[in-house]
Amino acid sequence: MAGGGWSSLPADLLREVSGRLYSDADHLHIHQVCTHWRAATLPVSACRPWVVAGRALQRGLVTIGDYSLRLPGGGAERMDAGLRRAPPGLRHCCGASRGWLALTDDARSPTRLALWEPLSGAEIPLPCLSPITRVSLSGDPLASPGWVAMVSQLKGREGQKTLVCRRGDAAWTMLFEHGTSEIGSVVFHGGKVYYIDIMSNIVVCDLDADGASGAKCTQFFHVRTSVSMLCSCDKFHPERGVHLVACDGEVLLVVLRWGGHPSLAEIYKPEWKGNHQLGLGERVMDLGDHSLFVGRGDTFSLSAKEFPAIKRNCVYYADKNYKQQHWISVFHLEQPDVLEEIPYPEELKEDMTNWMPHSWFCSRRPFLKQQ
Repeated sequence: MAGGGWSSLPADLLREVSGRLYSDADHLHIHQVCTHWRAATLPVSACRPWVVAGRALQRGLVTIGDYSLRLPGGGAERMDAGLRRAPPGLRHCCGASRGWLALTDDARSPTRLALWEPLSGAEIPLPCLSPITRVSLSGDPLASPGWVAMVSQLKGREGQKTLVCRRGDAAWTMLFEHGTSEIGSVVFHGGKVYYIDIMSNIVVCDLDADGASGAKCTQFFHVRTSVSMLCSCDKFHPERGVHLVACDGEVLLVVLRWGGHPSLAEIYKPEWKGNHQLGLGERVMDLGDHSLFVGRGDTFSLSAKEFPAIKRNCVYYADKNYKQQHWISVFHLEQPDVLEEIPYPEELKEDMTNWMPHSWFCSRRPFLKQQ
């Protein structure tokens, strides 16, 4: 390197180093250093995150079913063509978590269930349940030895119960049999799983608890009253969605409202009190370089410095939209009364599949050309 400086680094070394980079921004930077570095490394094909799209008119009480991976903007370009092929026979999706998809052989009466990583093609079988609603993961199975999978399953006509299993388990173990309404968002943090249903009830379960199951439900909170009291307008503005998400080492409560309210997106630090009540503590006005990605299923936060396709200090919302008016909603915290709607792609309106965004998906590593 003494003769030619950094531009003389061997191509195989550059490829080895670039293959260990996590963020899209790092890959873009390494590709722009010089002609030699650009020739030795692969460019980013599509920046993350993406959207898991499924057929419309499906409730959260059933699996996503037929699915496709698409960009959140730019005409919702379909990404499936550049990925590995899904395992034979596993056509239906029932979850997107930690860069993995949970796939089954049938949307309503499955006999096979597996986790699949679409960039490497890695596959991990799980004990099958029937029926299955959605699968979530506490960690990346290739990087977190103690990862736990949680599955939601139909309970009665309108409810859902949850079960858990760890790698190598032959069967699922009941987590919260009492059940809730349809589960909205799920977040894992600090050895616990937090999930909230469409009636704004929050369940907190300790995944590291002592006992035969190694996990137990520890708390149940009602948050609807606290959230409803946030609106002090002359005209009441109902919630568009209430979600939980982990960001910068904390679990946050996100309240989204329909138009007309002076603050369309509000974020609070929850205070876990007794008697099943949840208090709303400090309001978070600035997320720094981070933005939140919420909707049904797993939620997460990303840094705009590491993921240059996103804007900082925003809430990105993917939700079912039966009238094909918008695809993704972006709430800007610095402009609380402004809502950016990414329109439903015209191309998809002509597709008889009638796709809608179901959940967010962030692959484990950057998606590069010529994989």
